[in-house]
Amino acid sequence: MFVNIAVNIPADKVFSYSVPAHLAPLIAVGKRALVPFGRKRLSGYIVDCPTELPCDGVKDIVDILDRDPLFGEEDLSFYRWISEYYLYPLGKTIHELTPGGINIVSERWIKGRGLPESEYPAWRNLSLPERQIMEIVSGEPGGVALDRLKKALGRASLDRHVKSLSGMGFIEVEERLKRPGVGLKKEKIVTLNDASESSERRTGKQSRLIAYLKEAGSATMVSLRREFKDVSSVVAALERKGVVCVTETDVYRSAQHLIPEGKGNLIVPNGDQEAALGEIIKGTESNGFSPFLLHGVTGSGKTEVYLRAIARTLDTGGGVIYLVPEISLTPQLISRIGDRFAADRVAVIHSDIPQALRYDQWRRICSGEIRLVVGARSALFAPVQNLKLIIVDEEHDNSYKQEDRLCYHARDLALVKARLLSAAAVLGSATPAVQTFFNAARGKYRYLALPQRVENRPLPDIRIVDMKGEHDEYGEAPVLSRYLKEAIGVTLANKKQTLLFLNRRGFNTYLFCRDCGHVFQCPNCDLALTFHAGQAVLKCHCCDFAEATPSVCPACKCARIGRYGIGTERLAEQVRRCFPAARIERMDSDTMSRRGAYEKIMNALQNGSIDILVGTQMVAKGHDYPGITLVGVVGADMGLNIPDFRAAERTFQILTQVSGRGGRGDTPGSVVIQTFNPDHYAIQRAQHHHYEGFYSDELPQRQALFYPPFSRMINLQISCLRKDRGKAGAERLGRLARELLEQKNLKGRIDIVGPAEAPIPKIKGRYRWHMLLKGANPWSLKDLARAIMAKAGTNDLDIRADVDPVSFM
Repeated sequence: MFVNIAVNIPADKVFSYSVPAHLAPLIAVGKRALVPFGRKRLSGYIVDCPTELPCDGVKDIVDILDRDPLFGEEDLSFYRWISEYYLYPLGKTIHELTPGGINIVSERWIKGRGLPESEYPAWRNLSLPERQIMEIVSGEPGGVALDRLKKALGRASLDRHVKSLSGMGFIEVEERLKRPGVGLKKEKIVTLNDASESSERRTGKQSRLIAYLKEAGSATMVSLRREFKDVSSVVAALERKGVVCVTETDVYRSAQHLIPEGKGNLIVPNGDQEAALGEIIKGTESNGFSPFLLHGVTGSGKTEVYLRAIARTLDTGGGVIYLVPEISLTPQLISRIGDRFAADRVAVIHSDIPQALRYDQWRRICSGEIRLVVGARSALFAPVQNLKLIIVDEEHDNSYKQEDRLCYHARDLALVKARLLSAAAVLGSATPAVQTFFNAARGKYRYLALPQRVENRPLPDIRIVDMKGEHDEYGEAPVLSRYLKEAIGVTLANKKQTLLFLNRRGFNTYLFCRDCGHVFQCPNCDLALTFHAGQAVLKCHCCDFAEATPSVCPACKCARIGRYGIGTERLAEQVRRCFPAARIERMDSDTMSRRGAYEKIMNALQNGSIDILVGTQMVAKGHDYPGITLVGVVGADMGLNIPDFRAAERTFQILTQVSGRGGRGDTPGSVVIQTFNPDHYAIQRAQHHHYEGFYSDELPQRQALFYPPFSRMINLQISCLRKDRGKAGAERLGRLARELLEQKNLKGRIDIVGPAEAPIPKIKGRYRWHMLLKGANPWSLKDLARAIMAKAGTNDLDIRADVDPVSFM
């Protein structure tokens, strides 16, 4: 018997192994196997069981690591599609999409030969790194993991030095297996035997425990510890006497704390909601691929449509995946899920949930025990059985795109998965992505509209303030306009809540020297460090580098350090000065980093203990704040000038979304948008909640420049530790790309832009270049990109393909 194994390595191929007779009954697609791989042993995924192999001499697998498969044939077909489309090796793709922390890892360990220093005449001739290695290894009789050595010495590679020391006989190098951090949870069960009727003398504790077990039949050790003190020794004594039998069983870790107890609140849907729901239910019951765009204004009740569609699908035996763009949305959503569905039949999956709990939820989903999965983008890959409905809420949101490693887009893959499984996919938004609306307008998706807010509540009135006419006592543009200050004052007087939106965290954008102009930059990235006053540090928001705020300029030693720009931290400080009695909180990635921070803010808003909430784009994403009647947008046009063809689209979306947070309760809402570009069409259309108008303004510009949705793109991201080598390598790849374009007869059908230096030329110590491939046929683009990457042939450059990029920074 043979198996093909996909291993988590950069090579885009599978590897064949033979199966020993004793492991043959355990083989199944979707299980993991431990396999020899060069000098190592690695965990791999069984993806095929061929009856014969074209070559001889294949090695045996070592072991099977799963009792039940992690995924089935349908899931594997999906993973193969992802691997092919996103130009990412299958083994690495499966590793990315399945639960983390469960794989056995092979580690290289370094062990000294056990001889004193005096025994080595050549010790004094060792290089500094070699002496440092020997000093550490000599103090560790059991050996040291190579990764730990690298970390201790601050070096990315020690291979050359380790090889040298091994050749001289100073050290031994061996491979050891590191057990996974996550595994099955075991629980001991104590069962009473017939021997309990024996007349043998027993202690009082033993008699009480036997009486308890006679009543219960059997019990877990966890429950017995709650009932009896020091029960472990009592059970051990009775087990030795044969009175009880102790066995182990697998159990799932409890996830019910993730979903609050429901209140059973039901909302009566209006006519538009009923019509949309009816169409979605037809799609789920059609046994065919049914894609929908649910376009509803903010506050129109899209979530109610989703929940009713979910209930109907579950009632008819189908499975459901419900995606939201960020974990900041899940607490409020999960509360509503708890109102409608049994907590033990719902899985919640996102990055903030411990790996062990995610693994157990995955196993329950795979077994069919759970058929409703809710979460962020990674929830899409859960192996839901009989999947009939996928919901992608706020489908326009860029958080659905993973920007590193496997650069997939969860919204696009939701449609692919629904097509492969003949299911319905609902993309919902008040501000659909231009490409999504384009597809709906051409009939690729069924268009469903919710044009009114629930209970016919009015959309908030939006006022635009031209900041060019605003000046403070120093002649500078103020943080808050006069009109917005007055509006906040009135809102506070009326005991209502205010939301202030600024899409930049930190206190100031950057610090600079007033004498020589030196800007404090990250040493690893070509970015200015952001000043965080609360922590008195400068931080890089790209690589997380941080340093204490300097008192003098490192270039000229001057102490006149200036500050420029504004972030949420400084905005909150300014608001406190203007309204000292107000209760003010911030919601950004700095304040939300602790577990439970989202729920704390949501509860505080709900019970009215926050007067003014200052936040970044987190506050704009689908939250429902009934008490907020005023929304202020500070710096509305910050994103209009970034080098991205979607800049206007994103500005319109964020303004419309954040404006929609106001007026969701009984009191009508109002919005103040501060901008230096009041006449820009994105801002004008946002003022009037006019999506179709924005779409008609934007589409001709996309068509004229051959941008999506009229073309497809792949961005080849090139990086190198050395700028000169990176530049030369990028230029060589550019020439290679154009040669391949000619060879493949694709000239005129694919445009090659660049390579050019990336907008952020250096990140995490690597210099960066982009080369953009643009054409109408995505598979021709991938064919060219694959050929370029295959012929790159250099260790100096790191080349990654970002298919359908959403960011060009």
